[in-house]
Amino acid sequence: MTIELESTSLTDSLSDALRHQIISGEIAPGEKLSEAWVSTRFAVARPTAKAGLDRLTNEGILRRGQRRSAVVPKLSASDIADLYYSREPIEANAVTSLAEKSAVPPKAERALTLMRLAAAQENHADHTEADISLHRALVAATGSARLARMHETVMGETQLCIAQVRAQAGVDLPALTERHAAILEAIRVGDAALAVQALLADLHSCRDTLLNDVAALDDGDETESA
Repeated sequence: MTIELESTSLTDSLSDALRHQIISGEIAPGEKLSEAWVSTRFAVARPTAKAGLDRLTNEGILRRGQRRSAVVPKLSASDIADLYYSREPIEANAVTSLAEKSAVPPKAERALTLMRLAAAQENHADHTEADISLHRALVAATGSARLARMHETVMGETQLCIAQVRAQAGVDLPALTERHAAILEAIRVGDAALAVQALLADLHSCRDTLLNDVAALDDGDETESA
């Protein structure tokens, strides 16, 4: 089936479409994506297919070796622990800076609204996208291009690991949403210490939930193969 893309930037549209299919699980972990396959599936030229694959590889959503097809990685427990460890100093710096100005980014507010809608609909894929958008908005609002670039190096993989685990294990979406609301409220009232505390509570809870779910999924795989 050929998928038609919207005519914004073709590379942007292709990257968004591929990202959505990977995050939703339509393109599964371990699946290989060649430039020829992408070109045919999305009706784009090979250079555009390559640019889209390169972008998602840079985001960590795909991995590829030299002259090899891109592959959707299955992230491990050690990947998850390292991702959340890497996020802590970046995001703590961001919420501290924003709380000192009592400045809640409008994009973060919109993302929280989308999280609430997705939670009400039990839509895990949309909730994950809104969750990631909120954290990106917090860092982007600092105005530091370097901080945002460092953040982007881990957020693609974070989105992928959340989606992979949530697709197979339960998570309390309303409770997760309200943890994010607590971060924004602490920023709004100008309490930097409380904002960092709320942020770390969210990151640690998400990390621990993902690690527990990955362990349970791995145990299930071992039981099935026994």
